Amino acid sequence: MRLCEQNEERIHERALLQILYKQAEQQRGRPVYSGFHQVVRKLLQDGLYGQWIYNYSASEIKWLGLQIVAERDRLIPSAQLQQYMNEFVTSDYHDKRIGLPQERLMLIAMGAMQNETVQRLQKVKEAYWMLSHGYVTLPAEVMSFFGKTFYQRKTRVQQYTMDIADDRIASFLSSKVKEKHIRIPDHFMEQVKACGSWCLFDAEQVERIFGCSFDNFNSERFSHSADSSSIGHKKVSAIGLMKRLLGSEGIVVHFPNKERQEKAVLCSYIQLPYVLQETELARTCTILVRLLNGIESIWGRTIQIEVAGWETAIAEQKIALHSERALLFIEEVAREINRSLEVASCRSGINTPLRKAASVMHRSIYQATKQQQIAMIDRITAEQRHTDQGGSVTLEKSATIETAELLQLLIKAWSCGIPEVRLI
Repeated sequence: MRLCEQNEERIHERALLQILYKQAEQQRGRPVYSGFHQVVRKLLQDGLYGQWIYNYSASEIKWLGLQIVAERDRLIPSAQLQQYMNEFVTSDYHDKRIGLPQERLMLIAMGAMQNETVQRLQKVKEAYWMLSHGYVTLPAEVMSFFGKTFYQRKTRVQQYTMDIADDRIASFLSSKVKEKHIRIPDHFMEQVKACGSWCLFDAEQVERIFGCSFDNFNSERFSHSADSSSIGHKKVSAIGLMKRLLGSEGIVVHFPNKERQEKAVLCSYIQLPYVLQETELARTCTILVRLLNGIESIWGRTIQIEVAGWETAIAEQKIALHSERALLFIEEVAREINRSLEVASCRSGINTPLRKAASVMHRSIYQATKQQQIAMIDRITAEQRHTDQGGSVTLEKSATIETAELLQLLIKAWSCGIPEVRLI
């Protein structure tokens, strides 16, 4: 079954590439991936790329064009290839595609390395090598806009968030919002464990009387407010409210952690399975640090380094996903990644943000058991010991797991310091 799906995906990829190549040939009047310097000249004439390209001479651009490997388009998964066609490759102001995937990757590498003074062309070539092999994926905003003359931030899907202490929480949980983000403080989890009570407040009153939002409503202030008559509140069972939350659809729980404040940063991903297959981890980390340093110096925005593909990498090592060996593998690889990043950072003279533990979702065709989900939480905990931001875990609701067991899993994730839990 999986082999059939892979074959269908390859057929789809080839069809998408043929469409892209045919359009490019018709527009350019020459074979695809020929005359890179002419493509760059066209992009400049049309005002689609910045004047920074003039930092490169015509001969340098021609040489870089010869380093482009068209066959690496086949390494791009079909889902991402569609994104290349719709968002990443350069289009003119009439929405006609001008660029091709490998050209876009080369231009990103050129843009990031434009201020390098030593062996610049070699560094551009290395950055292109890393990106074109899929060892690292960059944020969509970088892929779409970096180096271009226009920057249109895509409108994100609105995120609906509410605090567990908000008196509107019951109606929010029963609403038809597809993804409900709930902020839960430690004090609430402690009350759930103790089978205690919980007070709901009017958010506007909290703001008006205490001059703060629920974010700053710590347990001491919460207890004082509940005991006083200075603000109206409604007392409910903490465990009852938690059961209602667990029974709701599309819940994403956030556990605020003062020591690990999530920052609004862009994320790049080391694609672990590909990198480990080719034993290119140290080299990839070195190039990635240099690439991100170049992008950040121009854009002024931090790009977090994360790791994707833990489950696949574990499986390819012939290690059982829910075993103790999987935890040891994560510990070993995580240490190696951070060691490589630290060495690269020291060489470049910059501080690279530690990576964030990747989200792990059970992808078996069978429903996950309680024990398997406990093992998944343990894996995330092992990952985030090597990070500064923590990870995200997805727990599956199923007929084989009772509400009480799901609650135990949620409490375990909270006690392990995992800042985000998705319930599906």
